[in-house]
Amino acid sequence: MGIKATTLIAALFVSLISTISQAQEFSADVVYLDTKNVNAPATGSASAAHPSSRLYVSKDKIRLETNGLTGTILLADLREHTSVALQPKKKAYQPLATAPSQYFRVESADDACAKWQSVAEHKVVCEKVGPEVINGRETVKYQNKGTSETATTAVWVDKALKFVVKWQAAGSGAELRNINEGEQAADLFTVPLDYKISAPQKATSKGFSKR
Repeated sequence: MGIKATTLIAALFVSLISTISQAQEFSADVVYLDTKNVNAPATGSASAAHPSSRLYVSKDKIRLETNGLTGTILLADLREHTSVALQPKKKAYQPLATAPSQYFRVESADDACAKWQSVAEHKVVCEKVGPEVINGRETVKYQNKGTSETATTAVWVDKALKFVVKWQAAGSGAELRNINEGEQAADLFTVPLDYKISAPQKATSKGFSKR
């Protein structure tokens, strides 16, 4: 391998490590929205029928604690595009076929179309809408101009977190509230040693929208 090629690879590696190391860690409440219109105001009302969940985000991992009847916990590795579902009541876990796609991290909130398209399960015809304030935080809204009824129709990327803090689909959505920035404990994102593996199941990004 030539010196120029080696230098280029080293530069790309350093750039990747720099992006990950600068990624802001945080935790937040996930409040689910009952919005029938993609153009509904960003401050849409939360659906009282669905309790909020709790989201933890490290540099490249996600933990979503649902508060439904099953109490399932989703762990996702954004770098590896993998995820598992923990079942605390059974002390078991299931590998999932894909990582949830509603939430993702970007290098720049002002240029998020390519990243959204790369993680989405369905085709995304991305259009940058522009800046919008969500719960006092500066975000950039992106809209999916595609026609799929099951795809996410819009996302809002936080400029400071460089992470999706709101998403919307046909008749449903969610937004992050009570965001607390700070380092997250590493064991939040690992499968407990006493958990046994269950049969794998097919998963879609809708797993993040289930309560």
